[in-house]
Amino acid sequence: MLVLKPSAPLGLIMHGDAMLHAANQNTRDAYPADLLHMSLLCMEEFDELPLALIEATRMVMAGIQARPIPITLDSSGLFGGRRHLALYRARGNPIVNQFAQMLRHALARHNLPNVWMADAAPHVTLIYGCGRIEPMPIERNYAWIAGEFMLVYSHYGETRHEEFGRWSFDPNAPAYPMRPEQLRMTI
Repeated sequence: MLVLKPSAPLGLIMHGDAMLHAANQNTRDAYPADLLHMSLLCMEEFDELPLALIEATRMVMAGIQARPIPITLDSSGLFGGRRHLALYRARGNPIVNQFAQMLRHALARHNLPNVWMADAAPHVTLIYGCGRIEPMPIERNYAWIAGEFMLVYSHYGETRHEEFGRWSFDPNAPAYPMRPEQLRMTI
């Protein structure tokens, strides 16, 4: 999968807040701080490392030119059929969606698989399989500037990610397109 990750200090804060929140409501631990991420695209599920696909994806991603992405997470909720506690931005994150779409188009141009999660708001899952739990009250926004994106292989059921590529954003890359606004009628 292609992901954005919070900085290490912010990941520790997110993890700690999730552990405190879940302490009296849940037996599941928060996801490890170093594995917290925002998924941009998944590339299917595999039983074994798809080495040829990984190499082809790395070549395509090396050609991506995009600006750093400001990330703000100001809300929490239950995702994945109400099974997972996650942080997200209540007003959406159009720049993250635009970047994910850019990646999707680049992979499609090279006939590489990708699954865009258009129906899911960009989010960072804090606790997987938490069952019944109240959303976490957000006392402060969790925010960072994503300076890079990564290709990781998630080993299913092992709580382990294997990194296969990391690419820096370029502040001098072309700006993300502005979202079209609804025409306003003047009277």
